[in-house]
Amino acid sequence: MTWIRCAVVAALVPVAGVVPAVPVAATPVAPIGQLAYITTAGVLDVLNVNPDGSTSFPQRLGPITTVQSPKTVKVSSMVASADGSRLAWSEVISKPDPTYGSLETGAVLVVRNMFTRHDVSLRSEYVPLGFAGHRLVVLGAHTKRLVMSPSPHLVKVHDHNAYPNTTYSGGIVDTVLSLGGHNDTVETDRLRLTTFGGHHKLLHTYQVGMTYRSVAANTYDAVSPDGRKLIVERGNHQDFSGLGPSSLFDTYSMGGGYTRHALGHFGTNRAKWRLAGATFVGANDTPWLALHSDYVKTANGYVVHGVVVRYAHGRWQKESSSAVAVAGLESGWVVIQGGVWNEVPDSPDGEYAPSPTFPALLKGPHGFHHTLADVQGTQILWVG
Repeated sequence: MTWIRCAVVAALVPVAGVVPAVPVAATPVAPIGQLAYITTAGVLDVLNVNPDGSTSFPQRLGPITTVQSPKTVKVSSMVASADGSRLAWSEVISKPDPTYGSLETGAVLVVRNMFTRHDVSLRSEYVPLGFAGHRLVVLGAHTKRLVMSPSPHLVKVHDHNAYPNTTYSGGIVDTVLSLGGHNDTVETDRLRLTTFGGHHKLLHTYQVGMTYRSVAANTYDAVSPDGRKLIVERGNHQDFSGLGPSSLFDTYSMGGGYTRHALGHFGTNRAKWRLAGATFVGANDTPWLALHSDYVKTANGYVVHGVVVRYAHGRWQKESSSAVAVAGLESGWVVIQGGVWNEVPDSPDGEYAPSPTFPALLKGPHGFHHTLADVQGTQILWVG
């Protein structure tokens, strides 16, 4: 024991002419960003994601609505503003039902300022469509926008008589359906940009043929965060599976001449690939899509498979063979959530819901990837 103490003391005595080494603190690595995700339990969490795949401890954002048992509240329909400073979602209130398992009894609309951490909520069954700047647009019986003063309330969007697809900085991307030609049998979809003041900019007129290729930018994040690119889906959207072949995709530049680029479809027509979510990655706004296929019957019921693809070098390339969601950044980072769509038990409308099967995958701009151990989301978004 005495010898050990002496050895330690000797080691601490500086040697003449030798400068003791001073530990250098590691330079803190800035997080890539904040990732918000809705879990299978219907709660909304957010955490910081680091380049090595490590994360901060998840912070619970929702639901903020409280109910008495046996009622439950689950978060759905999450959207974020282009700059990530605003996050909105719907909180669906349900109660047990002997026929359908559960029955919705109401909903609450919530908007959170990610910088001030202030929440605004109001009782409403309208669901978020997206943000036009910091103005939230919601869908229900009509298209409305959220006005904060003198108190939070919804106002019907002026002169909006078309199908709303998504939002952009100046208003809404919509589609006007019309019939014309001989015996009114020629159906067209006019894709437009519509401001809140009712002014329209026609982007393109699509003729809908026998293959049911109607057009819709039917995902809230169809416009890139920098506002420079819009992606639209051309396919049938009457139900989850839809009619006809796999959807086609077009992009538009959102400045200058609003140039249209036809990107075709992924895989085969028979697979009936449909859009589940879109995102843009890198400085050039490369489109990445989460797609789902047609129903496949298994021993445990029907399952819908999904993939993540990106458009590069003139074609769609598969990035993941099992995925339900994707979220990308201009810096080149992408998060892919693996999983499938499962049939919702006792659903009166035959609904399908995304089911994460393993932790999300973080892919870097140089090809390496890491597993995000704490993230398994039915929906994922970069915020903050």
